Amino acid sequence: MTQNRTIKVEHGSLILNIPYSIFVKGTAEFNGKADKHFKMLQERYPWLSNNSLTVLKRRTTEEMERVIEESLRGPAKARILSSEGKDMEAIRHLESYLIENQNDGDAWYALGEILCKIGREEEGYKAMNHGRRFFKT
Repeated sequence: MTQNRTIKVEHGSLILNIPYSIFVKGTAEFNGKADKHFKMLQERYPWLSNNSLTVLKRRTTEEMERVIEESLRGPAKARILSSEGKDMEAIRHLESYLIENQNDGDAWYALGEILCKIGREEEGYKAMNHGRRFFKT
């Protein structure tokens, strides 16, 4: 079963859940499904003028760009770097990230995984244990 991922986009008091499926994968560029989706929205909410729809599309693109940028920070970026064999760069990235995001359990866990991968198990386990306190059970 696939999960239908969405982003929230506001237009005045209207809050919409826009599906990832209207974007070219991994980008903020609309694919062929976007026109149909926005047409459906305009039919569902007849007060959305053509100008309002243009603004809504711009906000949708901006929000997806923000989501993509956010996904390329912290643990996600470190895991990508590590998968490319750039473990030391991933560690530096996480250490820098954790200065401002000390309560990010996933970042601590990612740091621990990478440290273990390069043979620094004791430090890795300490990082993982430190991160565990930030996960709610």
